Amino acid sequence: VSSQEGNVARPRPQRHQNTVSFKNDRFDKSTQTKKINTRLHDVCQHCEEGLEWCVRYSKCKPLSKP
Repeated sequence: VSSQEGNVARPRPQRHQNTVSFKNDRFDKSTQTKKINTRLHDVCQHCEEGLEWCVRYSKCKPLSKP
């Protein structure tokens, strides 16, 4: 089992692999999603990478109040 302590080698390759990348606006064509996708962030590089990941995979929502 891959969750055993000290077992770092998997006996088989990954079972399922995505052939098409996730698109966060594929089914959601709302103006809110468009706004989130076009927003630029003025933060440090480390935080910007995290925010880009959240936007790319639809994990973030805009704040209701600033």
